[in-house]
Amino acid sequence: MTFFVNGIETPVIVDDFFPCNEVGEPQCAKSNDDGEMWVMLLEKGWAKLHGSYFRSEGGWATHVSMHLTGLPA
Repeated sequence: MTFFVNGIETPVIVDDFFPCNEVGEPQCAKSNDDGEMWVMLLEKGWAKLHGSYFRSEGGWATHVSMHLTGLPA
């Protein structure tokens, strides 16, 4: 997965292990459709880019769009 930090391509390697509760349900964002993992993978990549899920909470949509596209917002 690649994000753009200050206009520079920054690769982020993510795995498929996600934080889950006692029942086995993901504790992060998830798709409404069964079997789609792209939402969880994107959130995990974003959290890894910023150091943790806690540090990636909240923020502005323009900040995210700049990191995803590499273009000013």
